[in-house]
Amino acid sequence: MSGFIGEYVCKLDSKGRLSLPSGMRKQLNPEDQEQFVVNRGLGGNLNLYPLSEWDRVMAKLRKLNRFKAKNLKFVRMFQNGATKLSVDGNGRILLPKALMEFAGVTKEIVLAANIDQFEIWDKAKYDDEMSDDWSDFADLAEEVMADVEDLNSDK
Repeated sequence: MSGFIGEYVCKLDSKGRLSLPSGMRKQLNPEDQEQFVVNRGLGGNLNLYPLSEWDRVMAKLRKLNRFKAKNLKFVRMFQNGATKLSVDGNGRILLPKALMEFAGVTKEIVLAANIDQFEIWDKAKYDDEMSDDWSDFADLAEEVMADVEDLNSDK
């Protein structure tokens, strides 16, 4: 997988169901179009993983020594509320109410690609998050990406 791209403004229906945008679904492998896992994100958002990607994350978590308190706490917190979701016949997923409350998700949301997952944000919260001072973005990019090898190579 090369990574997801895109940002989709969507509306939840009265039951909390999200119709997955066709642009998002077209990026998924066929085996990833029917089941997802949603969990709490680090920024007050929700993370939506295709099931195969969730399995890769779980494989990494299994390698952690859970006899170390910080590792055990991380695993517990990361998985807290994680829920497997199935896509219904109309291309919708039902977001769990507890996770919607955690993220402050109401009616209008943004579904934003984040490499191997999608983030689900309340639109107003996302707009606030993305309104950070973009003049600092070049400095942030240099700091974060400076050690990434082959970033500018032609490979």
